[in-house]
Amino acid sequence: MLTMMNNENIPWKRLFAEALAIVLSILLAFGIDAWWDERNERIEEKEILLALQIEFEANRVEADSVIRVHENALQFAADLMSLTDAEILALPAQDASRHVRYFAHPRTFDAVRGSVDSLTASGKLGVLQDRKLRDALTTFINIVEDAKEDREYMSQWAMIVWKELAENGGPYWSGPEGGTKEACLEQPAEHGCFISNAMSFLPVVTAQDLLRHRNNSTLMGYVNRSHENSARYVSEVREAQMQIETILELLNRSL
Repeated sequence: MLTMMNNENIPWKRLFAEALAIVLSILLAFGIDAWWDERNERIEEKEILLALQIEFEANRVEADSVIRVHENALQFAADLMSLTDAEILALPAQDASRHVRYFAHPRTFDAVRGSVDSLTASGKLGVLQDRKLRDALTTFINIVEDAKEDREYMSQWAMIVWKELAENGGPYWSGPEGGTKEACLEQPAEHGCFISNAMSFLPVVTAQDLLRHRNNSTLMGYVNRSHENSARYVSEVREAQMQIETILELLNRSL
């Protein structure tokens, strides 16, 4: 009888309302925390996307420049092999110098990867909501890493060419594209001219020098092998270039 009376005196409705209020307040707190975390994550994502956009626009410019340099070198190599002795001897000094300069030109693609590497190292790649963008960034890293072997071969063969050239009259004075010693003296602060002025004691290559080198089968064999490795490397830079365009398109879509 006493138990029944005690049960009847318990304010169940009030206790239920209080318990419900506690549960709802806890859920609300969790909801606010989740909203706040999501908000901060989206702010962080926006900052990351902007940083990636800046980096990959720079990578686009760098890749274009590297490919252009190597295409010029490959074209000069092809032109040199097609010229007759008389045509080589008729070349002006600037053209002869340009041909020798392009015997080996191991220009490398130095990708800007600060944000990508930071995301990968910190495990924050998942902050990016776009799965295609995450996959594209991972693919880009793999392409750049895979190119390192051909990059190394290209550099090694360039050193072999330069060594052989040094044993056959080189190295020669090399100024900026289309520049002369006299022109460089007037603008010593320019990057290419600073180097050229410092090495101004070197001889300027002549058409006769170029013909002699073209007829040196050992040197030309090394030059051709150097260009072969450059061509392999450029094919990988082209692959990176296409991936850069894909990434920039995805970034523009996400921003």
